[in-house]
Amino acid sequence: MQAAKIVLPQPGLLKLVPIDGKGRGVITTRPINRGKLVEASPVIRMKKADRLDRSTVLSHYPFEWNDPPYVQAFPLGFAGLLNHSDTPNCKIESDIAGEVLCTYTLRNVAAGEELTWDYGIPPWFEVA
Repeated sequence: MQAAKIVLPQPGLLKLVPIDGKGRGVITTRPINRGKLVEASPVIRMKKADRLDRSTVLSHYPFEWNDPPYVQAFPLGFAGLLNHSDTPNCKIESDIAGEVLCTYTLRNVAAGEELTWDYGIPPWFEVA
């Protein structure tokens, strides 16, 4: 098996900060152009037996992973920390072969702007 290619964000590009009404979120420290790969977050692949009980806080973080026998993947980078938005500025795509979650910008993003994505499922919380 070939080693997964991991793309780290440019040093200092992303920052985890408190976000009013949301807890915390990821912002960019400088502008990012549309279509830019922001990060390829490594994941831990999970089989059905590895799924986390919904009563645990960590159960809110795994992504769907369509690579039998794996059904979910737990993100180890910033991808798991991006907040939901109905009008996101990013998208997250699974790279099954690379075992990473790739975060791309959907439009130009200003310095200091929060990076968000549409979870693709009805939120289980009140969207701020």
